Amino acid sequence: MLNFSDRLIEAIKKKNSVLIAGIDTSIENIPDYFIKRFFDKEKSEIDNLKTILFEYNRRIIDAVEENVVGVKFQAAFFEQYSYHGFEVLHKLCEYAKNKKLVVIFDGKRNDISSSAKGYSNAYLGETPVFGKKMRFFEFDAITTNPYLGQDGIKPFVEDCERFKKGLFVLVKTSNSSSAEFQDLTIEDKYLFELVAEKVYEWGKNCIGKEGYSDVGAVVGATQKEAAKRIREILPNSFFLVPGIGVQGGKIEDLKYFVDSNNMGIIVNSSRDIIYAYKNYVHSDFEKSSYLASKSIKESINAVIS
Repeated sequence: MLNFSDRLIEAIKKKNSVLIAGIDTSIENIPDYFIKRFFDKEKSEIDNLKTILFEYNRRIIDAVEENVVGVKFQAAFFEQYSYHGFEVLHKLCEYAKNKKLVVIFDGKRNDISSSAKGYSNAYLGETPVFGKKMRFFEFDAITTNPYLGQDGIKPFVEDCERFKKGLFVLVKTSNSSSAEFQDLTIEDKYLFELVAEKVYEWGKNCIGKEGYSDVGAVVGATQKEAAKRIREILPNSFFLVPGIGVQGGKIEDLKYFVDSNNMGIIVNSSRDIIYAYKNYVHSDFEKSSYLASKSIKESINAVIS
């Protein structure tokens, strides 16, 4: 199997796109007509929840697959529905994989080494069960939090090497309060720079044939000045770039995130795609999501091509 970074590059070239659709769906934002269509009064509210959440997101995936290289599932929007949400997540992960999309679990997981290993087993690798190894999810990559240091990241990196998976470590995030910690200085360097240096170290043994590391960085679209410095530290890493659109990130700033080959980024858009029906005059949410994803893809390509 190819390394994650090589598979990602193949997908980017095939689709002529670096766009990722963020699946951050809450039931309260699904159109009423769609809920009425699938709500069965003979079933429990939980069963209706699972059906509607799956069917809406499935149709979003169908609508945008032509314009995106992959999908990113935000864990919180499934965890809020307890294990019922994770049942839906499992089905959607399989569905997206069958569509040959890159599938990312945005869980920002981390813990001490043994607990981190459990997370990595679940989402990247294999879990020992009765003397056998079982896979429960088939994600291509996961987001992680570096706060616990190397022993909390090592299990993920090892599984990236073993199973040809990908890792995106939080380096500089798009939220307004990110500076509270990430911009603290230690020996004349910002904390986010020190984290980026660690990401470089962690990814040195996970290099694909195209020369890119399978260990990348999350760098928010609102952080163009930081992105310039992070790119200097991580010349051959992919950046997962959230935060365009609703969060204030500008597509025209993506030129500061790419590498010298105008590569090295995938760009996430969530609400502007999954709730695009709110911005279009017609009520067809699938057509709205298709048009939104096509427009965003073309706008990004115009900047980085």
